Amino acid sequence: MVLTILYKLSNIRHQIKARFIEKKTISYFRLGGAQFEDLSTVRMNGKCLISVSRLSEVKIGRGFIINSGGGYSIDNQAYTIINIAPGAVFHVGQESGLSNTAIQCFERIEIGSHVNIGAGCLIMDSDFHSTCWDDRKDRKKDISNAKKAPVIIGDYVLIGARSIICKGVTIGPRTIIAAGSVVVKDIPADCLAGGNPCKVIRNNVKNSLDSGIVK
Repeated sequence: MVLTILYKLSNIRHQIKARFIEKKTISYFRLGGAQFEDLSTVRMNGKCLISVSRLSEVKIGRGFIINSGGGYSIDNQAYTIINIAPGAVFHVGQESGLSNTAIQCFERIEIGSHVNIGAGCLIMDSDFHSTCWDDRKDRKKDISNAKKAPVIIGDYVLIGARSIICKGVTIGPRTIIAAGSVVVKDIPADCLAGGNPCKVIRNNVKNSLDSGIVK
């Protein structure tokens, strides 16, 4: 009886703490001027590290969900990390979600509706450093000359755990990206793609696919 009461009290305490963390995370988005289609439907479970510039454009659709930490994700990372730089555009459609994902948005990242992004993924629209070796003589020049290009993820896309989505990439609607993939070029709609570099494995994948390589 005592153990049952203690368990219930612990569960209530956990729920209160979780809701506090969720409200804190949402406040970081709102302080940056983020626009929510329907804030009451948004869920942010676990701790997130959020940096949103007030000079950016952030729009988040209804039903958006973020899962962070071992209690909410299969990945062993502690946080979801989202950094949106001044002047950048970050849009998320309806009913999309991600787990323990790191997003670095310096120019433009668009995530469509009904998109699932697996645990431990990295999405970035910048090289962070210049690809010219001579620029690395000057740290400021090295960073300022980094190439940037938009990332576009279509509706109903599934991105497997630990995948990396690099700058300048468009992933077509309904496509599946296998776990552990490194996407450096556009991937068309309705296909299964995977590998490093990510390539199309099978075309015309429109229904559920038990491939064993998407987690």
